[in-house]
Amino acid sequence: MGARITQAEFLKRAEQRFGDQYDYSEIRWRSYKSPVKLRCKRHPVQEICITPEKHLQTLGGCRHCLRERRVAALERELNRRSAERPSTSDQEHRSVDQDIVMPTSS
Repeated sequence: MGARITQAEFLKRAEQRFGDQYDYSEIRWRSYKSPVKLRCKRHPVQEICITPEKHLQTLGGCRHCLRERRVAALERELNRRSAERPSTSDQEHRSVDQDIVMPTSS
């Protein structure tokens, strides 16, 4: 079994991982696996209730931050794909030579 994580150790690890992204002033510490309340500094209207253990495992940010990150990633991917694909106006001006053979009935 590992060493017990204290509130001071948790705050140190959280600061190393997330910098000043969160407000930890409302934490009521019980244990590393008991939920605590904290706030995202970019979106402080909603309180986040999470265990310190899970918090240190996340990517960082509240659900609003994570949504913004997903939207930005999707927009980058769509822009990349549209840059790779020729536009429809380029396709309209291409002439294609095709021979069409109609079957004859006997």
